[in-house]
Amino acid sequence: MRRFFTAEDVELAVSRNEKVIEVSENDVITSAAREEAQRKGVVFRIKDGTAEVNVPGADNSGSYEHGAGSREIVSVSYKGLLSDAEVDRWREEFPILRDIIHVANCSQAPQSKRVRSAIDKYLDNWLTVGMDWDYWVQEVIKAKEEFARLINADINEIAVSTSVSEAVASIASALDYTGKRNKIVTSEAEFPTVAHVWMAHQKYGCKVDFVPVENYQIDITQYNRYIDDKTLLTSVTHVYYLNGFKQDIETIIGIAHDKGSLVLVDAYQSLGTTPIDVKAMKIDMLVSGNLKYLFGIPGIAFIYVNRDLVSKLKPAVTGWFGQENPFLFQVRYLDYASDARRLDTGTPPVLASFAARAGMSIVNEVGVEAIADRIDMLSEYTIRRGLDKGFEVVSPLDIKRKGGTTAIKVPMDSHHVEEELKKRNIIASARGEVIRIAPHFITRKQDIDTVLEQLQDIIRK
Repeated sequence: MRRFFTAEDVELAVSRNEKVIEVSENDVITSAAREEAQRKGVVFRIKDGTAEVNVPGADNSGSYEHGAGSREIVSVSYKGLLSDAEVDRWREEFPILRDIIHVANCSQAPQSKRVRSAIDKYLDNWLTVGMDWDYWVQEVIKAKEEFARLINADINEIAVSTSVSEAVASIASALDYTGKRNKIVTSEAEFPTVAHVWMAHQKYGCKVDFVPVENYQIDITQYNRYIDDKTLLTSVTHVYYLNGFKQDIETIIGIAHDKGSLVLVDAYQSLGTTPIDVKAMKIDMLVSGNLKYLFGIPGIAFIYVNRDLVSKLKPAVTGWFGQENPFLFQVRYLDYASDARRLDTGTPPVLASFAARAGMSIVNEVGVEAIADRIDMLSEYTIRRGLDKGFEVVSPLDIKRKGGTTAIKVPMDSHHVEEELKKRNIIASARGEVIRIAPHFITRKQDIDTVLEQLQDIIRK
């Protein structure tokens, strides 16, 4: 059974003159509990005595004085599922890597030969055949199949859209806000487009409540506070776009389902770098685009809807491809598709589907487990080297609690830093007051070293 540890548990241990609190691997330790433990010199440890979380007294981690006090890196076991030789072979698939260090996968992945070939295939067909809609639509279906394979879903549970903005808008328009349950719970960690959609739907009767972000993270116990018997749907990002903070989706789903709320997961910043099984995780709905860790291009996104929910959704954001028979051409007849296609809208994004399928095939071929293993290793390496150089890292130092992005606060305009890095053949991504370093499995340790060295030089100048 998963337990929650709060600051009150730390105070209780102190009152008993206890300096160690035993926990299990599945327990949740709130940020308030960690902070109180730091102040009081209490250590959380799993039952075999090894370190579990980043508080004073934990072993097997490096301690850094930074920000509000001591923070410690919590490692994960690196299995080495991808050898350096395999990585080097895959690097040949991405021509830009011969001259450029690309660590902006949280924003846009580099172009692969496979994706370029798929786009050319569509363009050549369009050039020589002229109009080949049967073939083009089949490619859209195959892209859905590749996405379904990635998350362990059935193709009948997958819809296609043009962006996560449109995807969330389709879902939002399909909900009924006239009953007792009319509240949407989301968070301040969402990419703004998601929050914008929910706020725009307030004119249709929904209420929107935000779980707060504190110190770049969310205390998971806050979901217990915000989700209640009026909550219709809880909309959560898997990974915070700003700094890579990764939420415990399964625990949040458990809280939401216990209170009768559906859950929508935005997996744009995680899919392709961490395993997602929508069935095992009991995810109701999920959205993601393809241009980040899935090696695709803008203009396409996918929606997963659990088959048991499909018939309950009646989207107002719809179109002819959302109908049971798109080619019936009956103007006065609205007949939603019987499966997740009812969340399709107008003419599908054909060219982007060619690219999306090709990009996702790379991820599925390499294997998400292997990619996740390497991403975790690169994350820890980036954090350790960054802290050694004196950078202020605002990402979680517990590797299990972060995605592929490591955010470094810079003392100047971050966009300027991004442009300066670009002049040095480094592609990184600026957001707010941070530079985001987001490697993929094709990134090498020496690439990270070069990025940090050049970043340090830019800041000094």
